[in-house]
Amino acid sequence: MKLVDSITNTKKEHISLVEKIKSSEQAQCFILLALPIIGFLVFTIYPIIWSALKAFYYYDLVPSNTRFVGLDNFITLFKKGSDYWRAWLVTFKFGSIKLPIEIPLALVLATLLSKGLKGSNFFRNFYYLPCVISLAIVGIIFSNIFDAFGVINSWLSKLGITEHPIDWFGNTSTAMSVLILGGVWSAFGTNVVYFTAALSNVPKDLYEAADIEGAGRITQFFKITVPMISKVFQTILLLAINGTLRTGEYILVMTNGAPARTTLTSEAYVMKTFLPGFSSGTPNLGYGCAMSIISSIICAAIGLLYLRATKKIADLY
Repeated sequence: MKLVDSITNTKKEHISLVEKIKSSEQAQCFILLALPIIGFLVFTIYPIIWSALKAFYYYDLVPSNTRFVGLDNFITLFKKGSDYWRAWLVTFKFGSIKLPIEIPLALVLATLLSKGLKGSNFFRNFYYLPCVISLAIVGIIFSNIFDAFGVINSWLSKLGITEHPIDWFGNTSTAMSVLILGGVWSAFGTNVVYFTAALSNVPKDLYEAADIEGAGRITQFFKITVPMISKVFQTILLLAINGTLRTGEYILVMTNGAPARTTLTSEAYVMKTFLPGFSSGTPNLGYGCAMSIISSIICAAIGLLYLRATKKIADLY
């Protein structure tokens, strides 16, 4: 009888210990989750709500001047906001050139790195390094490289290609080219990592069977690789589109809209015109908030249209 009681007590102690461990693990999980949740609420949700409310007010940072204006900010934006809509055209131009270079380049490099070539790990890390640099720093780097007395003009002069320094930011075409070059350099490394991860999940048996059937590398790429990573490709392209549409501080640091604001994207235009510290004077932040809301709606609409248009891409395999 004593033996039975001893076993029973031991089981109860064991169960109690297990429950304490589970309770401790749950507490740790809640603590770990609390930090990102609090950060999300404070730095994402609260600013969105604040902007949405201020969009219906005239607000110039002076409390006594603040007043409710209803939909006036939105009406003014659609009637007189030609500069804002022109900035969206610049955004689409920037994206339409940048993305067709960035995505195929990342896919090709990821395909080469996934072949297990010598030094592939080094190059994988090398390509990713620009992604850990702030976009503002990237803008500073490229603005110095392409400055009138920068590295590029120095090399061109030494090679005898040019006699006088090229004003890269004095012409819209050359300024946009530099912006695209810097944008691709800073972003394609992330896409290389994504594509590499996707390619690692493609069964090697498929390539072996294709080799037996006599399929070439190009045929294998379009008939096996692309269909097998189609779902991941859809997501990568969506993220790239969203990131490109939201390009702002990079533009301000690189060109600040030069020449004559022809390189200002929509995000850069809102920041330059209404963000304290960037704008001159005392702008109506309520009007800027209205622009931000419209920009978010446009980005969301583009994302939905993209997902609808690429629905068949995800079902290639």
